[in-house]
Amino acid sequence: MRKKKELVDVEPVRLPKVLGMRPGKYLLILYSFIIVLILFLILFLPGIVNGGRWVSFSSEMTEVGVIVDGSYVGSTSGSLYFIESGDHQISYIKNGIEVCTQTLHVDHPVFATLFARRTQEVTVDPVSTPELYASVYSSALSYLVSYSGVLEYDSGYNYRPVYQNYARDAAAMGLSDVSDDFYTLSLFVTNRTMYDDLVRAEEILSSAGISFRAADSEMTLAVIDGTAQKDSPAVSTEVTAQALSDGFFRYEGGTFTMGGNSSDPAALPVSVTVQPFEMSRGYVTEYDWALFIEANPYWAKSNIAALIEDGMADEYYLAGLNPSTAVHSSSPIRNISWYAADAYCRWLSSETGTDYSLPSEAQWYLASLSASGRPYSRSLISVGSDGSCPDSLMGGLWEFTSTAYVPLSRAEGLVIDASSIPESDIIVKGGSYINDPAAVNNETVGVMQRSVTSDYAGFRLVRSI
Repeated sequence: MRKKKELVDVEPVRLPKVLGMRPGKYLLILYSFIIVLILFLILFLPGIVNGGRWVSFSSEMTEVGVIVDGSYVGSTSGSLYFIESGDHQISYIKNGIEVCTQTLHVDHPVFATLFARRTQEVTVDPVSTPELYASVYSSALSYLVSYSGVLEYDSGYNYRPVYQNYARDAAAMGLSDVSDDFYTLSLFVTNRTMYDDLVRAEEILSSAGISFRAADSEMTLAVIDGTAQKDSPAVSTEVTAQALSDGFFRYEGGTFTMGGNSSDPAALPVSVTVQPFEMSRGYVTEYDWALFIEANPYWAKSNIAALIEDGMADEYYLAGLNPSTAVHSSSPIRNISWYAADAYCRWLSSETGTDYSLPSEAQWYLASLSASGRPYSRSLISVGSDGSCPDSLMGGLWEFTSTAYVPLSRAEGLVIDASSIPESDIIVKGGSYINDPAAVNNETVGVMQRSVTSDYAGFRLVRSI
């Protein structure tokens, strides 16, 4: 039997008292303090240090930007933006135009902000002004001009509902009648996606009690489907021009049908009336352009960066050309934009006191009838100079006109001046020396953006009588 060991007496461990409190009491206080500190750090400190609310901005008007104290934070698209507590100056903008302003007070919630978003909803009530509406209309037109260049969008394309946005904006601004403007917008439909967008916009306008009108739906669908047809009466080609001593030709004008039986909506027949006018025999030349830029340095090649920034030309402006008054070059000026050609006409008018301009499509078409049977120009050298009509109306260079390209205008019996829709592309006529003569005639309609330059496009002048 094993002998029992005697255990050594040990002094029991006793926690000392603190401030006269027994251990159980001060440990309870310590643990409670730690718990409270943790709760404070989690539930209160984040709100104290980073006070503010998540703010949601909404507006009946589409795509409104939000600026807080001078800094852009986002748009009224339903997103939440954290804004610090205090008073803030809020500005709302659309297309660079101020919609309205307000002072927003954000309080300072502190409890559980780390886990729960304290939100605040702000509704934006736009103040309708002519400037704001003009920007909404112009922006819609610009998008539609771009979208109309596509004949079919696939299901994956992120198409912006331009017509619907315009209708919602019109309703938000409290407009009562958008008949003329909506009609113009409707003339740019070229595909089913745009047409469906237009129909839904009409429903929005109807629901808001806003008066409107749109292009004929049957003809619009026929254009989209490629089945649009309009009868064209026979047109006499016996148009004569009177040669003038200064190199211009005089036309008496009149009422006639421009265009022919065509499935191309841009070349459908349309009745036009042209007042008497005079057209230059040839193109504006490099020497003419040298005189222009000498008097207007803004349009000099050396200023191309500013021209691009201002949207007046692209990077190919005067590419390969260096017009100079020291060289009397009779070669036609090219690689200039429509804006530049229009500026030339306005400068020449102010210098001479005579009204010069780009020919309208109808003026050009009438002049082309006087050149029937002339050979197609396959170079930049003038062709057809027998003294009875302008040179190189067919071939040579595509020629700028003062007529806007609006896809459904011919279907609606309209010809629209470029000044009426500054956002539109413009019509060019006549083909160029690189085109197949069999593929281009005087009814062919070419289209160019106003700021684009081309080595195959130039212009000639007309002047009023």
